[in-house]
Amino acid sequence: MSRRVACLLFIVTFVAIVPGVCPGDAFAQDGATATLPSLDRGPGGYLSLVKIALIAAMFLIWVRMADWINRDSTKLVRRLDMAPAVWNPIVVGSFLIGFLCAISVPMFLVGYPIFVVAALVPPLAYFLTRRSKIAENPGVARALAGGNAESGDIEALPQDDGVQVDFAPAGADNKQKQSNLIKARQSAGFVDAKQLLHDAMFKRAEQLMLDFGREQVTSRMLVDGVWHPLEPREREVGDAMLVSLKAVAGLNPADRRSRQDGSFGIKTELGKANLKLMSQGIKTGERVVIRFVAKARDPLTLAEAGMFPEMAEKIKASINGTGLVIVSAPPGSGLSTSWQAVVAASDRLTRDCVALIDPSETDTRIENIVVNEADASSPQAQAAALKKLLLTQPDALIVPEIADGSIMDTLALQTLDERSVLTRTKAKSAAEALLRVYAKAGNREQFATAASFATCQRLVRRLCDDCKQKVKTPPKTIQQLGGNPKKQNWLYTHWRLPPLDQRVDEKGREIEFPPCETCGGLGYIGQIAVFELLEVNDAVRATLKSQPKIDAVEQVARKSGKKSISQQTYQLVLLGVTSLAEAQRMLKAEK
Repeated sequence: MSRRVACLLFIVTFVAIVPGVCPGDAFAQDGATATLPSLDRGPGGYLSLVKIALIAAMFLIWVRMADWINRDSTKLVRRLDMAPAVWNPIVVGSFLIGFLCAISVPMFLVGYPIFVVAALVPPLAYFLTRRSKIAENPGVARALAGGNAESGDIEALPQDDGVQVDFAPAGADNKQKQSNLIKARQSAGFVDAKQLLHDAMFKRAEQLMLDFGREQVTSRMLVDGVWHPLEPREREVGDAMLVSLKAVAGLNPADRRSRQDGSFGIKTELGKANLKLMSQGIKTGERVVIRFVAKARDPLTLAEAGMFPEMAEKIKASINGTGLVIVSAPPGSGLSTSWQAVVAASDRLTRDCVALIDPSETDTRIENIVVNEADASSPQAQAAALKKLLLTQPDALIVPEIADGSIMDTLALQTLDERSVLTRTKAKSAAEALLRVYAKAGNREQFATAASFATCQRLVRRLCDDCKQKVKTPPKTIQQLGGNPKKQNWLYTHWRLPPLDQRVDEKGREIEFPPCETCGGLGYIGQIAVFELLEVNDAVRATLKSQPKIDAVEQVARKSGKKSISQQTYQLVLLGVTSLAEAQRMLKAEK
């Protein structure tokens, strides 16, 4: 805010509060001249020059401070996130409230102090915030010291080139953190390190992997379970970048052989992220993995996880009624997320749901689940804890890891008392999951009676709704996917560049196609689980007893109406949730 504008606003406001008509003035009414009745106000003036002078003095002080805050925040908005759009309304709004108090509160000794506080507190808060942020950013502090801070003439530093990334370095105290940040900024690879992390955040990367060879550094990023290669760097450039990354993580940049682990945080216009860095010497050089630590979030619903309504209703009926349900997935296929979704789908308000978990287990710690801990690797400890737990007569038992056959038999026996039991295992199919848990049981006939459902899943990437493209598809393909060619003759696919002849304008100039801001130009955003559900009916139970093999159980389940993973995946393709190419990639990896 300029000083001239501020002064003009003050004069207009002050004039507006002075009465426009004074006692005894003449006015016209119905063509006749009349006079206002004179009020006896007593001797003395009615405007105190001393009070006006005090208000004006405070106003002029505030104008100077407000003007400095506006200029200073404009200068530092990129480096310290001191946005004038935030601070100017606070400073002006607080002043106006205080000014109204000064001219409207009957007692000047009450209204004026409020005015002074309202005018001075926001500038003081700005100053303290500014000083704190400058202390955390030594590069800006040196720039301010080297330039004219008042005029805004700050010398640009090489470290400030490129994208804006603020680091929260590792360190036991502020002194050590500041030292690590200074070491990182002094490296010639600091700008490259910022760009790498910024690009990873823009594309929602889960991990970055850097392999340092003799002459170059190859790198790739993991996004939604798929690795994407990045442009290779010369070894010299990669080494300088690694110095910055190791320094900010509190590691030793000179050690290229030992295993090192560290962590740090970053902040960009895209948000904040916590990262863990691990480096290890290998035969060809060194491998560095940077993992973006996922934030804790509420469990997904079964629908959000990807389960179709009919399947979800069967699972809910079992876990909120009677029977044993097994949740499974191969390693790296989202078992933890789906397990939480199934656990959260249990009726935790009207039913007594208890869990028996290992002390290190975190997936089952959900609101309204009574958690009991026991070492899952010790059958004796788990048996003792389960015996004590059953004395509470729970409605539902949740045991993610079953120690041995005796525990399995005890749990299966609970379904005869109209209780539900929920467990999980790693498996490549629902049939395999059922047989894995079946093999643990001592009393297998009792287990076959207790079991009700087994699930398994895979993960596919979701198409980005903001850039996916509809393409015409042959009727035969639609039919092979399980669709109806009479109702649908198209599928969705990920965004692709148009043909070459459509990439130039009328004058032959190349048209630029910026990447989608939602998915970072990858065409996909997030993942969804593809579920298969095996219902343990009488036919499946008979097969468990006579021929307990995966193929035999799978064949009987198919005859009972079970849909395969591929059928469920193609259903998502027809619905436009994922693409045919992504479905084929996942199914090929499964084989």
